[in-house]
Amino acid sequence: MSVVGTPVDRVDGQAKVTGGARYTAEVVLPDLAYATIVGATIPSGRIRRIDTDRALVAGGVLAVLTHENLPKIAEPPHLLPSLVGAAAPGESFFPMQDDVVHYAGQPVALVVADSHERAQWAASLVEVEYERTPSITTLDEGRGSAYEPQMLFGGLLPARMAFGDVDAGLADAEVRVDVSYHFAANHHNALETSATTAAWEGDRLTLYDSTMGIRATQLTVAHLLGLQVSDVRVITHFVGGGFGGKAMTWPHVTLAAMAARQVDRPVRLMLTRTEAFTSTGHREEQEQALSLGAKRDGTLTAVRHHKLALTSQFDDWAEPATNATLQLYTSPNVEGVHRLVKGNTMTATFTRGPGETVGVFVLETAMDELAYTLGVDPVELRLRCHGDTDPRATRGRATDWRSACG
Repeated sequence: MSVVGTPVDRVDGQAKVTGGARYTAEVVLPDLAYATIVGATIPSGRIRRIDTDRALVAGGVLAVLTHENLPKIAEPPHLLPSLVGAAAPGESFFPMQDDVVHYAGQPVALVVADSHERAQWAASLVEVEYERTPSITTLDEGRGSAYEPQMLFGGLLPARMAFGDVDAGLADAEVRVDVSYHFAANHHNALETSATTAAWEGDRLTLYDSTMGIRATQLTVAHLLGLQVSDVRVITHFVGGGFGGKAMTWPHVTLAAMAARQVDRPVRLMLTRTEAFTSTGHREEQEQALSLGAKRDGTLTAVRHHKLALTSQFDDWAEPATNATLQLYTSPNVEGVHRLVKGNTMTATFTRGPGETVGVFVLETAMDELAYTLGVDPVELRLRCHGDTDPRATRGRATDWRSACG
């Protein structure tokens, strides 16, 4: 029997199915306190007044932190995907540093108490008065302000990749197929919502974090708090699902550490199910349009693939959707372009099969439409159009799936 299909025991399987596995929110430390986020209830504006008096006198409350009393971070965050191996904040923004609100759910206060329930109750007593300003929360609201960035994906990839003359290729086509799709934002919402427990010993910090990358958490928190990397220890025993939402380090992780320092005892911050929609990124709302030009025999004369996506006020982020379009099928004229709309949302992030999941769906749907229009078997059309090489590279492909279709 080959490796494929050979049963393999999971080293963590028994602990998980018997309840022996302990996830981040189940780690018990002596004298543990609990933090609850107060999120903004408007998408754009300023905090005119924040009243914490009732929360401060509620039973068990240890501290209420806002932009008025939370210490400033040592260095501003700069978005960089965690795959680079450096500090990986999920967005180029850190909350509770001033009175500006950029998106709904943005943390505007943090309540720390001696129990989770008391922290939640006290958080409900914090009164925030806002001065609301115009907002953009959907593509339709900001379509007129769309722009083409130079780079995206944390500055790692160009927003435009093209070769040949697509307009000429489409004009030369005997058959043309145009498809467009609108996709709502997708949220990870793993079974285990994100949680962080922070404990200080002098200037050394230990974080129990539900993360997909302990190194990314370590580097990010050290950067934001001005600590030596060797003074930050990150422990993750089990992760109850991530799907990309736990690949980057989001503000709540560092806020837990800052709260623990303020009250001088360990602090656990657990995101609620509601907060999971506004705290750990998402796949952005987007539209994708794809045009195929072809001859009657199926030869592609041009491929144009455009994506329009909603990003945050502070980052040029979009999942790269056109990579496969430039590689899978042969055409002398190909164009992949990403355009963005700056909106009042947190920065989007990796989501299961980032970019290719949606981009390949659009491409392959268009190929099916072309096969139908030409009266050609869809698999036969793909065999005819298959690219032997990546046009951006100088060598052939490492593998070729066509032999399985012979």
